[in-house]
Amino acid sequence: MGSTDLEIYKAAFRATKNPAIIADTNFVVRDVNEACVDFTDYRRDELVGDTPLKLFNQADVYEEMISVLARGEPWVGGFETTTKDGRLIHGRGSCVPMYVEDSLWGYAGFFTDLTERRQHEQSLRILNRVLRHNLRNDANVVLGHIDIVAEELDDDAVQRSLSTARRRVRSIVKYAETARNLDELLSERTTSSLFPVRIDDVLSRELRSVRERYPDAEFVAEFAADPAFVAADDAVGVALEAVFANAVEHNDSAVPRANVRLETEGSHATVAVEDNGPGVPEGERDLVFGREEVSPLHHGQGLDLFFVDHLMEKYGGGVWVEDGDDGALFKLRFRTADPADDGDE
Repeated sequence: MGSTDLEIYKAAFRATKNPAIIADTNFVVRDVNEACVDFTDYRRDELVGDTPLKLFNQADVYEEMISVLARGEPWVGGFETTTKDGRLIHGRGSCVPMYVEDSLWGYAGFFTDLTERRQHEQSLRILNRVLRHNLRNDANVVLGHIDIVAEELDDDAVQRSLSTARRRVRSIVKYAETARNLDELLSERTTSSLFPVRIDDVLSRELRSVRERYPDAEFVAEFAADPAFVAADDAVGVALEAVFANAVEHNDSAVPRANVRLETEGSHATVAVEDNGPGVPEGERDLVFGREEVSPLHHGQGLDLFFVDHLMEKYGGGVWVEDGDDGALFKLRFRTADPADDGDE
């Protein structure tokens, strides 16, 4: 590499907008860019010649980075740093080994400031929790008054109206619980929490529950009680219940029906839920999962299927809807798992 090339690379490094450092094989800082100087409030001569440890609030994170780099692998992770003027910064760093003619020359590290995003997420999470708490409390008060009025009146029309109001209030509470599940799911994007789940047992349990919840509907199980394990977690029952409920809640048949099948093939298992409702037009199939923006003319079906879609993505599977023989056919595709494996595949 000629001197002109070196100057070009040096100029590019110095002009990089994210804070960046270059360290030698002993993890001693040899250069920092202008963004790093501006960001940390340290002068260049206060950083060069020292180790990057002074930029890490957590020594264990620094040691983890050193360990990963010593194996010749790139490191990526979250960490905190405190600037010279005392500002606490939350962010994400990355560091990669640099080789020149197949010999390790040193390491290049980069930092992305995520402080504002973290504060925004924390504020939303607190607001979400407070709203859910207040909503549940107010809903319980409303339900109590509905029951009082229902006991005092014998008019059939009023009783039907109160019954509708009761169902609607309970649906609002259910939406709040789905929002809680979705918040927990989106705050943990990794698959490290997955474990082998016997999906046939979960299907049987959720079918018993949904039959009690919808006594006027029919739920037919079309699968043998043979052990079938998939990569999932405890939220899988919530997802299955949401799809079962969707099959009958949006069903205009005299007797809503859902046929539930479990099919296992190779490395995947598929749960199929076929109803006898109006079906889902092809142009609205992404809308029901919240994958497209809702408009006054096209609306989704609440948070439940949105939650199912994101959960199946976390599982490394997927969910979609097709035309069934009589109505809609929802399919949830899972990765199979070894029951002897306690962790994610």
